[in-house]
Amino acid sequence: MESSAEKLIKYVLEKLETEPVEERVRLYDVLAGFMPDEEASSKLRECSEELRQIDLKIQGLKSFFFLTNKHENYECKC
Repeated sequence: MESSAEKLIKYVLEKLETEPVEERVRLYDVLAGFMPDEEASSKLRECSEELRQIDLKIQGLKSFFFLTNKHENYECKC
């Protein structure tokens, strides 16, 4: 039978899926502190860091495309 803590953790993890990435990362780190099992806590922190790194890469990619498109538009006008 599932404990109250397990039910709450599952609920929170499910609800966080709809949050913006930055907020999810922050709350995953907070939630990791409440995990009853150190291994689960460690895995959640690892996933949180992976998500943070992916988000940073995507933001960099967006910046690259913005700069590239701006540059391409400038070249087309010349």
